[in-house]
Amino acid sequence: MTLLLVLLVAMFSGCVNAPSALRIDNFPMYGQPEIIRSESMLKLDEQFIQDAIAGLGTREAASDTWWAQAEVFMARENLDFAMRRYNESWLLNKQSFKPYRGFARVLLERGEVISAIAQLEKAISLCTDDFQRPALLADAGSAYSIQASSAAVKDRPLLFEKADAMFEQAVKLDPSYGNAFKRWALSLYRQENYREAWLKVAEARKRRDTTISSAFLKSLENKMPEPKL
Repeated sequence: MTLLLVLLVAMFSGCVNAPSALRIDNFPMYGQPEIIRSESMLKLDEQFIQDAIAGLGTREAASDTWWAQAEVFMARENLDFAMRRYNESWLLNKQSFKPYRGFARVLLERGEVISAIAQLEKAISLCTDDFQRPALLADAGSAYSIQASSAAVKDRPLLFEKADAMFEQAVKLDPSYGNAFKRWALSLYRQENYREAWLKVAEARKRRDTTISSAFLKSLENKMPEPKL
């Protein structure tokens, strides 16, 4: 079955790509609604969907397959190919939160933080999986925190407040999710709230499978020695 999925992905991978001069396949949702999809491209999209369903049974299964391929490209830091696969995943199932989260990941890597936040908010609105939702909330918390760091001074408090709210929701939903505590600590460091950052580091350390960067801990130590809790 794995080989079949790989072959199907290879077979259909170019079906919805736009002409390279436009490169709309490297924009989330092919640039829609701002960029109107031509009739010829819509026909190719529909053919792609039908072929994918014929090979994998349902739009949902096919969407997950293309999303998995996008994740492989993300791991290889190939942002262009990742975005193309996320777009194909989205085309197959626009109600799945996964491609929207994928869009956000690529956009964050490109430094397009505000656009990434919009995609994460969409993903959160669609996600009904309580196992995945904390990770989405932590992603959004990190994105708001990054945006705050480069925002005008007057805008920073509200953005950091949004970041804190996202992290709080994440750990409330899953108190065992150490990555949310770790990323919350990073956000609090950006806010220069070093004592609270240490408290979140302590919480992260209590959770299994959570690794905290020694470089971050050193930077935090330089700002404020670790308190005895």
